[in-house]
Amino acid sequence: MVSKEEDNFLRIVYLHYRVATGALTNFFDKLHPSLSADLNIPGNKAILQDLYIPPPRKKRVLYRGQWDTLYPPPGPTTVTSADLDLTLIVCILRNISPVVTEPVTGFDNLPPSHDKSDGANIARLKYYKNFLVSHSKDGKLPDADFVGIWSDLEQAIKGLDNSHATVASLKDAKTKMLDNSMVQMLSTQMQLVTKVYNFTEELKHIYSHIDKDVQEKKQLKQLTETLDEK
Repeated sequence: MVSKEEDNFLRIVYLHYRVATGALTNFFDKLHPSLSADLNIPGNKAILQDLYIPPPRKKRVLYRGQWDTLYPPPGPTTVTSADLDLTLIVCILRNISPVVTEPVTGFDNLPPSHDKSDGANIARLKYYKNFLVSHSKDGKLPDADFVGIWSDLEQAIKGLDNSHATVASLKDAKTKMLDNSMVQMLSTQMQLVTKVYNFTEELKHIYSHIDKDVQEKKQLKQLTETLDEK
């Protein structure tokens, strides 16, 4: 039997991955009802290409697996929001028209409660996804933290998708009985999410070193060519 603090944590996991993610997807689909077509607009593809293979002194944002999700090889394939995780959805919303305006505190920080903009609501979901990963090993959440996080996520969910179905799911999530099978499923989900997150962070670290090495080699080549000319 799980403790109250463990129940709090798993209930937030349920709210985030079963309700909040769906609300974000519904919001996304309204802006990009034909995602594959939007992705293949030359200007949009060029923007994403620069995030995947950035110009000099720019930071890489997209990695091989993410690029292959957006542009599956070989040949044209229909891509929908169901193929995207939260990270890719946020990336597209930040970079492809219609662009969601970045909140004052940025997409990587928790916005103040008075900021009810779409950008702030998206930032809340992104922030609490990372929060859940960082607390997954302990898997506990005190009542006071639970109340605050629930309030933040509820605001974000309703702000992004206030449909009857989403509001009903939101209400159900707060009182839903988390039986043994549900507890096991949510725990397994968090373990997998955490593994994927850690693996992705390792890849970012590796790619950052590769990108740095490539830039240094380019600089060395340019310097050598300059010296040869002299």
